[in-house]
Amino acid sequence: MLDLQHLKTQHKSLIEWYIPETCKKMCDFSFGNLYAWSAAEHTEFAEKDGFLYLRSTFNGVTSYAVPWGKGDIKTALREVQKDALERGADLSFYCVSEEQLKPLYEFFKDKLIVKEQRDYFDYVYLRENLATLKGRKFHSKKNHVNSFCKKYNYIYEELNADNLDECLDFSHTWHLMSESTQRLEAERQVIDCAFKKFFELGLSGALLRVDGKIVAYALGEPMADGETYCVHFEKASPEIPAAYAAINKLFAENSLGSFKYINREDDAGVEGLRKAKTSYQPEFLVKKYYAKII
Repeated sequence: MLDLQHLKTQHKSLIEWYIPETCKKMCDFSFGNLYAWSAAEHTEFAEKDGFLYLRSTFNGVTSYAVPWGKGDIKTALREVQKDALERGADLSFYCVSEEQLKPLYEFFKDKLIVKEQRDYFDYVYLRENLATLKGRKFHSKKNHVNSFCKKYNYIYEELNADNLDECLDFSHTWHLMSESTQRLEAERQVIDCAFKKFFELGLSGALLRVDGKIVAYALGEPMADGETYCVHFEKASPEIPAAYAAINKLFAENSLGSFKYINREDDAGVEGLRKAKTSYQPEFLVKKYYAKII
């Protein structure tokens, strides 16, 4: 049985050392995301014989990540198979990339059932597009931002030790004003964790103030590929809808100039969110699959 243990902030460099190229643009495996969601998703990991193993529970289903390492993947898959059997659990894999499907098919053959997880595809954009909103396809977006900038006396600030607590209070208020769901309650706890461990996790972000009061913020982290930034959370006052468009553009423009891409995560199958994320013209989607052994 694998010697699984809980994630700690000091495991950041270890996790990032193992993460394969095929997963480096996948939001689920950025360390800040893994750590902040680990309590809600019961994420654990083990390191053994040159491979790193991850096990998480999502929507009530406990699954493994395809093992990360440079050795014989068949040996690592046997280890996962053995661990699931000894725990009396079904064997399945979450957040499987297209490249990782091949070794799964080769090892499990006709026992493998694969399902595309469209609701959890990541939306990845060219940073320059979000920062400039140039061209006809972004005309309405740019109008929203221009309207916000003209109408309100706003200030842009990067997140720092002096404003983190105030920003977290704003986030709590946002959740209180939203319709309560199990997913949102879990998200609130995750955001609390992200703010609490902000510096240890290497997170960054920015906020907007109107007349001194926070009306929007964005929070995220650089991804392991070195060219992508992942925006984990973005909240804005429902009283100022254009603040979403404003924080999106201003964050990309003022704070993310060293990145080529911005990953704004998935839409969770929410129709309105899918429409909004698609309207920003993603450069590509990071595909994910769920694989189960029968």
